[in-house]
Amino acid sequence: MTTRSHSRSKNLVLKILLPLVFLGLTAVFAILIFSFMGEPEKKEVTKIVPRVEVISIVEETLQLTVISQGTVQARTETALTAEVSGVVEFVSPKLFAGSFFKKGDLLLEIDKIEYEAALANAKGMQASAKLAYAQEEALSEQAQLDWKEMGRGQPSDLVLRKPQLEKAAADIESAKAAVALAERNLSKTKVVAPYDGRVQSKFVDIGQVVSARMTQLAQVYSVDVAEVRLPVSANDAGRIDLPELYRDGKSDVEPSRVVLSSETGNNVWSWEGVLDRTEGVINPNTRQLFLIAQVKDPYAKSDEGKPPLKVGQFVTAEVQGRSIGKGFVIPRSTLKPGNLVYVIDVFDRLQITPVTVAQAGVDEVLVTEGLKPNDRICTTQLGIA
Repeated sequence: MTTRSHSRSKNLVLKILLPLVFLGLTAVFAILIFSFMGEPEKKEVTKIVPRVEVISIVEETLQLTVISQGTVQARTETALTAEVSGVVEFVSPKLFAGSFFKKGDLLLEIDKIEYEAALANAKGMQASAKLAYAQEEALSEQAQLDWKEMGRGQPSDLVLRKPQLEKAAADIESAKAAVALAERNLSKTKVVAPYDGRVQSKFVDIGQVVSARMTQLAQVYSVDVAEVRLPVSANDAGRIDLPELYRDGKSDVEPSRVVLSSETGNNVWSWEGVLDRTEGVINPNTRQLFLIAQVKDPYAKSDEGKPPLKVGQFVTAEVQGRSIGKGFVIPRSTLKPGNLVYVIDVFDRLQITPVTVAQAGVDEVLVTEGLKPNDRICTTQLGIA
């Protein structure tokens, strides 16, 4: 029993002393480490300042613009129709889809034999009518002489052959009109171009029988002027000096400049024109007004290789609007939500500046108030300002 008690006491002492010895050694080791370490080096805190790009703005006269889109169409488009019946004898090489022609060019000819015969017959009838009138005139004069020699009282018109003479004169007028009609029909066997234009499509060819005022020969359009219908909202219409027409047919404003643009392949081409008129009617469904822009000589050859402005082509139009005085044009990317702009002052500090926006486009913003000439605008996109 004594041996077991002594062993237990020894184990208890070891359990208590060993942790105390370990803690003591750890403390001594820590003291020795800190005693050999020097003081930590002091470093200054460096501010991280982002680099930004700026642009200097210049005051200028601001011009409002309105963007719209439309399809090019010819100012004059005509469905050529046969005015006389017959067989097509000749079709000009200029009467094929895509061909150009000039005013007065012969485009198509119809067999004219019947119409030449009709003209000859009408001229014969006219000659007969003139002969009959001359005979009746001589008979009327003879009747007047006979009545003076043998008659008594006042002769009747029938005795003096006045009705017969009037009929003979009417026959001459009728024959004259028949000749004019025959000459017209003969001339209509030749279909000539009514203006300088281009063929959109052709519907007849040599040997085909056409009917008067029923058979369409071709669809053509003029090439002197191209037009584009441009829809604008009531708000956009208020930014333009509209060329309104009045009952006297005159407008009280100068035509506004219009630039039409279209992308062909990898190139964007533009054509300059003017705002000619408004249609004068507001669409009751969309509440939009249609403006008519015109481009003169759209098929003229360009020295810079620009393609012609074709009928049916879809274009974007930039219409010149009203002048609103002095202001600034800044990139759209520099305008922040709430109409705010980041301005860098003379101390290179960023100032969040509210501005008055007259018009905000896709690429540019017109500012009338809030900025000064030579202000530096921050163009760098900052996450936090």
